[in-house]
Amino acid sequence: MDGGRPAARIPAGPPPGFVEVRSPAGSWVARQACAGAIESGQADFLFLGAPGRATAPGAGRGGVTLFDLGGRPAVGKRALHGGLLGGLLGDVYVGRRRGLSQIAVAARLERAGVPTPPILAVGSRRRLGFLHAQAIVTRAIPGALNLYEAARQDAPGGRRRKILEQSADLLRAMHDAGFLHADLNVANLVLERGPDGGRAYVVDLDRGRFLDPFGTAERFRNLARLLRSYEKWLGRGHRLTPREELVFLRRYCRSDRSLLRLLLGRLRRYRAALRLRRLIWRVSAHDQA
Repeated sequence: MDGGRPAARIPAGPPPGFVEVRSPAGSWVARQACAGAIESGQADFLFLGAPGRATAPGAGRGGVTLFDLGGRPAVGKRALHGGLLGGLLGDVYVGRRRGLSQIAVAARLERAGVPTPPILAVGSRRRLGFLHAQAIVTRAIPGALNLYEAARQDAPGGRRRKILEQSADLLRAMHDAGFLHADLNVANLVLERGPDGGRAYVVDLDRGRFLDPFGTAERFRNLARLLRSYEKWLGRGHRLTPREELVFLRRYCRSDRSLLRLLLGRLRRYRAALRLRRLIWRVSAHDQA
């Protein structure tokens, strides 16, 4: 592996278990089990109308839609550029590789034992020449609750601890697999709710990379990104206690006390450096109120 390159090459044809289909609004690569539903246009609404940017705090780039795909609960999302490119390009991409690459990434994470919802289909709709809008459909997570939503609930201490441990286990497994998430935030860790408490999933794999080696600097970079998101959206009324932060990091670091000391110190310094940003976030939230 080369640290700066994509996780896997995109094959010329559809990946194993997928087929190419055309719907009334676009072209898709879909799992065989849902190819008929895709071909009939059940996911075409993702291409229609203006791209929906998420307005809920902590929701990341673009909104997601829960819908029925051939009798199966699914989640659909229009691909959107983030940052400065978001204002310039919106939902327009060159070619179709952006969505297809996520199939390869998700498959590799699954082989490594990292929970991420299976991708059901990725589609594209030509806009102009080689420019396309892209959409992705994944299996819905039962009772999905992202970290932002879970943190705002008045959960008992035992439940909060379990959420911290689930999230730490997920991130440790993801990092041990060498995957650097490009947009790790409180919306992209999703908790499954079930009789046994479920498990945590990582979602929105777009632009993520597998790196070799994956060192302490990469671990800190991803955890700092998550901390920044937590401080931005939850820091004022739902901040973790120092004890809860230690629970999370101890779970993440396992028996590596050297890694624990290093991450604990660097993340505390990083949080202190966010003071000016916190002021800006508060002013911005007040203006939008």
